[in-house]
Amino acid sequence: MDQLKLKLQQYYQQYQKLEKQPSGKAADKEDDSVQELENDILTQFGLPVSKRFVQILHDFVNHSVVNEQLLDYVSKKLRTAARKYLLSPVMSDIELLTQARDQKRSPYDVLPELGYPTYEYAIFLIGELLYRRNMAPQDILEELKNVQHHKSWDDLAVLSKVHNYSSHQLYAKLKKQQVRFVDDFIQQLRRQEVAKPQNKRLTPAEEGYKPNYKTISKIQVEDIVFDDNTTLFGKIRNGRSYSRITIGLEFSELNQLLMSGGELGVEISNAIKKRLANRAAEKPLVIDIKAEFGEALKLDNCYLEVYKPQHKEGDKWMEDKDAFYFVDKILSKKEFEKKAKEEEVKEKIQECLELIGSSYVYYQRLRRLGITEEEAKLRAGLQDELLFKLSFYLSKLKD
Repeated sequence: MDQLKLKLQQYYQQYQKLEKQPSGKAADKEDDSVQELENDILTQFGLPVSKRFVQILHDFVNHSVVNEQLLDYVSKKLRTAARKYLLSPVMSDIELLTQARDQKRSPYDVLPELGYPTYEYAIFLIGELLYRRNMAPQDILEELKNVQHHKSWDDLAVLSKVHNYSSHQLYAKLKKQQVRFVDDFIQQLRRQEVAKPQNKRLTPAEEGYKPNYKTISKIQVEDIVFDDNTTLFGKIRNGRSYSRITIGLEFSELNQLLMSGGELGVEISNAIKKRLANRAAEKPLVIDIKAEFGEALKLDNCYLEVYKPQHKEGDKWMEDKDAFYFVDKILSKKEFEKKAKEEEVKEKIQECLELIGSSYVYYQRLRRLGITEEEAKLRAGLQDELLFKLSFYLSKLKD
């Protein structure tokens, strides 16, 4: 086996090991090892460690079994990608932004190619300032570099939820870092929210769309911004790494989550109550959990059923692209396991019903072959009269 295949096999094993590893220092060490192997493998082909090329490796480790044929397939795919990449015209970041503006490419495609995260502020820079306001690509690139250098993405996200943002300490910090478009960014968000209800949010049914529900768990909450409505900022495990997530929920739901968060959750809840008791406290309140309590809040004992809000484009409802979710239900571990079991039983019942329905089709086929009714029922397993009727009506549902 050549050196590349050995590395691919090692990468597969390390990735699978990381998947089974609980969070902690050991997992971080495994994560670093996986990233080093990604760098080695892609560099060997002359490929940058960008999202579209790393995805080839991620698709590879999603296979249940690794064998010689799979290794050959991945090697060929990497060689093809490298040939296409290395023979394509070289473009600077400015040229890439210019082309993206001319073609109106999605910011979610452009930013990863430039090496920047798809945070709301970065989306604003591309989608609003570059595309709509026709700002110079050079200015956009300098702003992206500046925010990335100071790691200000999270600060911008938190500040955007603060009512009197210009008097907040984060605003002064960002201005000192010369983040140029913070006012434009927040004012744009305010304009977009003018039509939204100020208190209780409308349910998907009230708005007129059917959401795609998703169950998430093991959330690490880093910041809480709350007023009448509450927003959690944190991250969840996504394969070998963590991905950022923002969750909107009611204050009562926040309290329920904090109570499931052990001693730290209770401590945070008490701190919030004290601040609320102070009438002079600024609203919305911003709780930087890491800064104030020394660690993120880990929610390991509950499951959240969440959905992405949708907006209308013409006559169609479209799901928002950013990683923002609303909470629909909060389930304890016991409730989640019970629901999962119920869903499993429902699936088994459905399988049984489909089998019974197909038995009538088999019965009809036997009858067409000239077999007597009694014998056909016996062969199809439908000699019971009630079962025969059930099979008949189930078969009609498929017509």
